[in-house]
Amino acid sequence: MFTSSENMDFVDANPLATCTSGGNSRMVMMVANHSLPEDVVPIFQIHVHGSHRPDLDQFLVQPTKQGWGTSSVIRFTTPPQPNLNKIHENFSIKLTARNGSGTVSNSKFDFEYVEHSKVGDGHKRGGGGGWQGVDSFNNNYHGG
Repeated sequence: MFTSSENMDFVDANPLATCTSGGNSRMVMMVANHSLPEDVVPIFQIHVHGSHRPDLDQFLVQPTKQGWGTSSVIRFTTPPQPNLNKIHENFSIKLTARNGSGTVSNSKFDFEYVEHSKVGDGHKRGGGGGWQGVDSFNNNYHGG
């Protein structure tokens, strides 16, 4: 059994943005250059000033891995994030992984959640922190 975070090194994750309503059919893939144990699952973490804040992770809905078995790819659809506006600090979200013994991967990817808006709203919304996203994503993403 793998217990070292070195055995959970990921080389890529994509896409790294979605809306706060969740992705529905928007599949995220995390890719390792070797097979991962079956108990490795994706997790989101809240970071403030570059440091993980476990006390703020309670506001996150964690993703659910889709498909089980040994593979070098973890797949999941993005869950809705209805509680991000309850975080009153400037934060970022990191995508990483954890195994069944609680060891967290050293590989972390910046993940963006943008506030959900209907196509044709005509304006962007956001309220601070790492969840409002980037302009290029807002201009190109119209799903939920």
